[in-house]
Amino acid sequence: MKEDEKKEEPVEDGQSAPENREPSSEQPQKEREDTEQSAAGKESGTDRDAEVQKKLLLSLAYVFGILFFLPLIVYPDDAEARFHANQSLLLLLVTVVGEVVFGILTLIPAVGIVFSILCGVFGLLLLACCIYAIVCICRGDKGELPVIGRIRLIK
Repeated sequence: MKEDEKKEEPVEDGQSAPENREPSSEQPQKEREDTEQSAAGKESGTDRDAEVQKKLLLSLAYVFGILFFLPLIVYPDDAEARFHANQSLLLLLVTVVGEVVFGILTLIPAVGIVFSILCGVFGLLLLACCIYAIVCICRGDKGELPVIGRIRLIK
């Protein structure tokens, strides 16, 4: 019985003595599989994070129109980034030109109220276009903006 007690006596690091362990060929293989799975998980997690970051950046170009150039700076050789930067620039230009035109037309005394209502409708349509573009980004579609989407300013 004293021999059994000696074999199970713990070593300083809290494990049993090395002579008591049975050599197992499964243990190193299992450790390798766990390491490979965790590495694959990290890679897919990193890819997913990069994809989410890219979608967020592309969406920012629509939310804040003046940031249309941001996708071009971060992803200079990416066709998707160029496409969405172009769409965002188009939306920004249409917004600025439309608001200036409607702003001037609202100054006309007789029909100014009609143009101010049209200006509000115009703003809602532009908001709908922004939402549509952001949804397309999130889904991974390449949805062009209605009416102005085929114009290419950034090639």
